[in-house]
Amino acid sequence: MSITPVTGVLGAEVRNVRLADLEDADLATFRAALCEHEVVVVRDQFISPSDQSTFSRRLGPSGETPFVVTMPDHPDIIKVVKEADEGAAFNFGGAWHSDFSFQPEPPSFTILAAVDVPPWGGDTVFTSMTAAWNALDAATRERLSTLTAVHTARDAYSRKMQPLHSGMRGMTIVCDDSANDEFRHPMVCRHPETGRTLLFFNRAYVRDVEGLEHDEAQALISFLHHHSTDARFTYRHRWLPGDVVIWDNRSTQHLAVNDYGGFRRELHRTTIAGSRPVPA
Repeated sequence: MSITPVTGVLGAEVRNVRLADLEDADLATFRAALCEHEVVVVRDQFISPSDQSTFSRRLGPSGETPFVVTMPDHPDIIKVVKEADEGAAFNFGGAWHSDFSFQPEPPSFTILAAVDVPPWGGDTVFTSMTAAWNALDAATRERLSTLTAVHTARDAYSRKMQPLHSGMRGMTIVCDDSANDEFRHPMVCRHPETGRTLLFFNRAYVRDVEGLEHDEAQALISFLHHHSTDARFTYRHRWLPGDVVIWDNRSTQHLAVNDYGGFRRELHRTTIAGSRPVPA
């Protein structure tokens, strides 16, 4: 196994490995590289849904998958599909987010396997929330360390969003009132495996900040969004057939770019259960 960084901030490509056949000793090395680099890319895997499910469970138990209907034969896999003729329709994952951060115990890792990718477009962009934290000045760090973010799926999966999701033919998303639930997580967390300090924030699901007036909270959310998604903290992944990309939701955000109208895109996604975020 060889591990080569793809940027100076986050991301690494892992070569000379078959995920479906990974030995236990190599799995420990792989997991350490994933936590260290926050995103890992493994090319030419062409992994089957069964092998993807099996490998996911080796990283940890399957995470809960609310709102999105999974594959009938593989209840832990979301088929992320946009058909070629859907044009500029809603793009699943098309806003900066960390997967299901609105859960009381958000996922640790996400695995996304390429099945059908466009010849160009449809990239996924990742940003390091560790690097974003490290770039803040001392006064801002001190302030953020005292704050608690309010996470909710209401602007993604509440009933008012059903017409948007229903416009997608390749996926079934069922919105309901549970999306209005709120969960509070520290704005600044310590990574449970690396011990690094990081921002646990994303604008898709962080809709308020506990204890702040509305205008102040929204101004802070806007600042953190623009700061944390600055290009200097990012890696943009260009999908190739057979790719498997795995990322650490505890220390990253990501965005699926919607620029591939006229081409079909299908990827298979599994999430691995996590734990309650711990303040730094």
